[in-house]
Amino acid sequence: MKKNRKIFEDLFVLDLANNHFGDINHAKKIISKFAQIKKAYKIKATIKFQFRDLKSFIHPSEIDNKENKYVSRFLSTKLSDRDFNNILKYVKKNNFLTSCTPFDEISVKKVKKMKFDILKIASVSSLDWNLLEEASKTGLPMIVSTGGRTLEEIDKIVSFLEHRNNNFALMHCISIYPSKNKDLQLKFIKTMVDRYKPIPIGWSTHEEPENFIPATISLSLGAKIFEKHVGINSKKYPLNRYSITPELFKKYLDNLNEIKHTLGNSEKKINKKEKETLDLLQRGIYAKKNIKRGEMLNISNIYAAFPLKKNQISSSGFSLKSNNYTALEDIKAKQEIKVKNIKQTFSKKLLLITSYLHKVKAMLKLNNINLGKKFDLEISHHYGLNNFEKYGCFLFNCINREYAKKIIVLLPNQKHPLHRHKKKEETFHILYGKLSSSLNGKTKILKEGDQVLVKPLVWHKFQTNQNGCIFEEVSTTSYKDDSFYKDKSIQKLPRNDRKSYIKNWHEFESRKKYYDKLNNI
Repeated sequence: MKKNRKIFEDLFVLDLANNHFGDINHAKKIISKFAQIKKAYKIKATIKFQFRDLKSFIHPSEIDNKENKYVSRFLSTKLSDRDFNNILKYVKKNNFLTSCTPFDEISVKKVKKMKFDILKIASVSSLDWNLLEEASKTGLPMIVSTGGRTLEEIDKIVSFLEHRNNNFALMHCISIYPSKNKDLQLKFIKTMVDRYKPIPIGWSTHEEPENFIPATISLSLGAKIFEKHVGINSKKYPLNRYSITPELFKKYLDNLNEIKHTLGNSEKKINKKEKETLDLLQRGIYAKKNIKRGEMLNISNIYAAFPLKKNQISSSGFSLKSNNYTALEDIKAKQEIKVKNIKQTFSKKLLLITSYLHKVKAMLKLNNINLGKKFDLEISHHYGLNNFEKYGCFLFNCINREYAKKIIVLLPNQKHPLHRHKKKEETFHILYGKLSSSLNGKTKILKEGDQVLVKPLVWHKFQTNQNGCIFEEVSTTSYKDDSFYKDKSIQKLPRNDRKSYIKNWHEFESRKKYYDKLNNI
């Protein structure tokens, strides 16, 4: 089953629950009011029902128990299937998605029969394996609330649903009605986002409706789904303390929209005004004393001072440790040093490799991949370093005995050309991203967790998408003379011309050693 998780993105679950009070007309008034807001704010939302087969759900001995408030509530707000169908049609007419929480197996089947879009599992049912088993069979997208569940119990729920290949989302929830801020433990949302990626995580909320702080924090921590109990006030049907009215829901949405604009997205964009401000505050490079033509710039003859003048070298990004600069003409003391005054004699190869190393380090850190210190880094640049971002890869050689292990990193949209091995058999195991792998002309898209076996003499190539890819190569012994490329222009190159090597990468924690090593490549 292909998981279409888009249904969960930026979804508002509006829980009608028992706020219809068993009155169809009152239910339709609620739906109508919130439909107007949905249209005005252009949000994706679902009206959520709750189903209980009361004949089997409530034990016969408890039917007349007036002291149990839940029994009384369930019975007093009971609707027939005909009534539910009536309301369901009205929900669809108002362009809402439909969702329902079943509390028993008979109700699960009813949810399937009535063709709801989403099946919701309440916190109380989230460890009810028999009900979850029945829900899994429906094939419907599921949202599972986790109120009162420990991390270990949520792990079990996730394993149970993943084993059945269900398309589902999780909701952080505190099952206290209403909830106080001190009870909410919202930081746990981030724990769930990191632990269960790529499963969407949401916030099922029971705080008082005037309190917008929890939604603000939840959104900033990565929540994609927001569940609110909804209703309208009337003399006949007073609303509980945790359900939101249409008027407050509009303010709630205004607040979330403001927070979204404030948060921006995960990619940082540099504002033109921001750059102009920084440029005005930059220091420029000046001559500390008279510098003669041909003299190398160093710490004894230059200094940085404010302001930065037009065409002057900026102190930003300027490093005497990594680059060599020679004066092209005489420069007087205190004179600003301009780009035209100097010649840069540093290695372009050095700059390219350092920029790529920064990128690959960031990718490994992002995915919590710690390679330790005992490995060698091999950089393949089949068509030269200038084309490395298009063709090439990083190979971290971790082990090479009778068995071998490498971690291979591809930058976004990078390709590795068609080649084969005569001796080595290898298996690729995808750790991050997607890999388009071609074996003897047959292409397969590999995602995280997938594996592919490459036998000796099989022609293969691979490439990744805009996110890049990290994968593990486990193989028989790796030999330096065992890679044969289809493109003769690559094959005829000496290995050292299409490879760069960095030994004992951990030594680059010292910046001086880092550049010294790279200068010797």
